[in-house]
Amino acid sequence: MKDLLEKFENDLKIHLESTFASSNGEDPIRKLDETEKTVFDYVDNYLLESSLIAKDVERSVQLILDEFAKSKINTSNNRRGNLV
Repeated sequence: MKDLLEKFENDLKIHLESTFASSNGEDPIRKLDETEKTVFDYVDNYLLESSLIAKDVERSVQLILDEFAKSKINTSNNRRGNLV
C-alpha cells in the first residue's frame, strides 16, 4: 500500500508540473487555478485504475496541492522582486 501511495504522489506531482507548464498565459495565478481544476478528474481517473480509494489519497492530495501552490506563488513573487 505504501508503494502505491508513493507512486500516486509522484504521479500527481508530475501531472501538476506538466499541466502548469503547458497552461497558456503568463499569469502564474491563473495558470495555478487552471492546473488545480484538473486535479479532481485526474485523481478520480487514477483511483479507477488502481486499488487505492479516496480515503487513501485525500490527505496526500491536499498536502501536495498546498505545497505546489506555495512553490508557484513563491517563484512568482521572487521573479517580480528581481524585476523591481
